[in-house]
Amino acid sequence: MIKEPKIDNKSSFSFFTSIWIVPFIALIIGGWLVYEHFSKLGPKIRIEFAKSNGLIAGSSVIKYRDVSIGKVTNIEINNEKDGVIVYARVNKDAEKFLNETTKFWIVKPEVDYTGVKGLDTILSGTYISMSAKSGTDRVREFNGLDSEYVEIGDDVYYAIESSFSSSIKKSTPIYFKGQQVGEIVNINLDTESKNIISMAKIYKNYAALVNSTTKFWVQSALDMKLNDNRLEFNVAPLQTLVLGGISFDTAFDIDYKQDYSKIYRLYRSATDARNIRVGLSRPEIKRFIFEFQGDVSSLDSDTEIKYKGFKVGEIKELNILYSKKLRNFEAKCIGEIDFANFSTKDGDGFDNFKELAKKGLVAKLIKSNFLLNRSTIILTENNETFVGLIKDKRYSAYIFPTKDLEKSNLIATLNSIAYKLKKIDYDKAINNINSIIDNTKEPIKNLNSILKNANKTVLSINKVVSNKSFQNISGNLNKTIIEFKNSLKDLKGLLNGYSSNSLFGDKLDATLQELHNTTDATNRLIHKLNKKPNSLIFGD
Repeated sequence: MIKEPKIDNKSSFSFFTSIWIVPFIALIIGGWLVYEHFSKLGPKIRIEFAKSNGLIAGSSVIKYRDVSIGKVTNIEINNEKDGVIVYARVNKDAEKFLNETTKFWIVKPEVDYTGVKGLDTILSGTYISMSAKSGTDRVREFNGLDSEYVEIGDDVYYAIESSFSSSIKKSTPIYFKGQQVGEIVNINLDTESKNIISMAKIYKNYAALVNSTTKFWVQSALDMKLNDNRLEFNVAPLQTLVLGGISFDTAFDIDYKQDYSKIYRLYRSATDARNIRVGLSRPEIKRFIFEFQGDVSSLDSDTEIKYKGFKVGEIKELNILYSKKLRNFEAKCIGEIDFANFSTKDGDGFDNFKELAKKGLVAKLIKSNFLLNRSTIILTENNETFVGLIKDKRYSAYIFPTKDLEKSNLIATLNSIAYKLKKIDYDKAINNINSIIDNTKEPIKNLNSILKNANKTVLSINKVVSNKSFQNISGNLNKTIIEFKNSLKDLKGLLNGYSSNSLFGDKLDATLQELHNTTDATNRLIHKLNKKPNSLIFGD
């Protein structure tokens, strides 16, 4: 038989067996979690950016060395200046990195000709990256960067300056003899010199390649050169064709000391880099105004400015206007001269140039290539008093004294020849030549006839002398006289074909006079022989 259990009624209250123990434990755990959260919670910071670039409040994080150290809490419009204000909470263990060395920038996915950047943001989203070192000051407000911060480590960095636009971009590789030894990390525009400044990073293993003799140039896609009477073509690698590149060459310099403040010049090509460089390596550009009148059609926006055969500058802006007073065109040019060409170790280039200008320096426009209608501006001394360089505040440039177009000696000679040829009446000249030829034909025929008659005369005289009997001498002499008379007539006809004042006519007159005297003497001899045939033997 089963006994019925007996239940005792307990009147006392037990906390540990009560149902209230569950929420109590939950409260303790919650309080601990809150304590843990606030104990690790770092300071709140303020960052100003030009754009938010896809940042999301409550979702986007802050990374330092690829580790999440904070989160964006709020994003507001900056009412004081263009841009946005990003508020973020940083972990307490990263608080020591919030100092004067801290830099922030936004990382987002980018696709350009160099490849894909920020690939990790495709899944995680846009985030803020941080770079910092240990510092002394505690900073809570920062100005964000527009691009990635480049931290200088063991690699070396140099500034490369160029006055022309090129395909050089960020991450463009730098080559030495075809081997990549560095890259471009940043590009900025210098508002003072109007030149492009590129920051080049040379890897630490190749830092010794750069010294005072180094020259940088833009890598060409195709190089051509004449070597041993052979034309050689060198095509750049595919990577250079797509990404572009910068190459450099250097010579050994044992006395060179690393100077990171030195700014190198970027040349357009290897040919330009190997040409003679006058003056110092860093350009010192100043603007000048040149005004020319008359024939200014040969001027262009890149017309060279030369001194003593060396290029020292070029025209950057060209304005051509019609002058009603001159009834011609006049040109106003804005040119740039690099005064590094005039610099010395103990003198500033611009100061040296001003001393040179006081001697009467003037700019002449010379047409250097008349086939292509190209001109050059030559700076030369004209030994005239020069007051000084006057600055035009409107254009922020100095006014340079000029002379109008001056053609080269070769061009002037060719123009003179062309002018003379143009003045020739070709039809009249041809007619005169034809007339001379026609008039010359008849005298030549007469001369031939004279020569024939003279030959006959000589033969007749020989015949008279060789005749021993002299009985027929009278007949032979008569025949000879007749032939002389015929010759005389021919010579008179020839003389009539020329001017009486000519040298040839004078000689013919003298010859005819001698022939006339000879004829008279011969006639007297014949008359005497007719009377006394034996007078040649026995005398009178």
